Amino acid sequence: KRAGEGNLAMDCLTWLMILTACSKFTLTMFPLALGFEEMLTNILPSDLAMELVDSAVKIILIFLALAVAIWFPSFSFLCSLVGLICTVIVSVIFPAMANLRLFGPSLSLSEKIFSWALVVGGAFVAVVGTIATIDADM
Repeated sequence: KRAGEGNLAMDCLTWLMILTACSKFTLTMFPLALGFEEMLTNILPSDLAMELVDSAVKIILIFLALAVAIWFPSFSFLCSLVGLICTVIVSVIFPAMANLRLFGPSLSLSEKIFSWALVVGGAFVAVVGTIATIDADM
């Protein structure tokens, strides 16, 4: 039996990481690809060449990310920790705290309770997810 197999928390975290990777991968790679494209813009002769290079750069970046994930297995552990903590902070805790900070006085009681629930729930998910990830790796 593999470590973490049958563990509901690990199953949920695994699927959340897969969904996060699918939704965030292109957003993460876009600025990097754009930087490479900007460096090559002045030396390419036509728009067609630019479109081909644009596609090639994105495909190469995808395969490089895949190669890192395959050849450095411990990298997946690091990515899962960083992704879990950063995703929860950026996607759940920060927006709720910003809402409370910016609009706190004008929010209704139910909106304040909901925002605080997101902050506390996000912190709970980050802590439990980190513990589950560390336990699964050991």
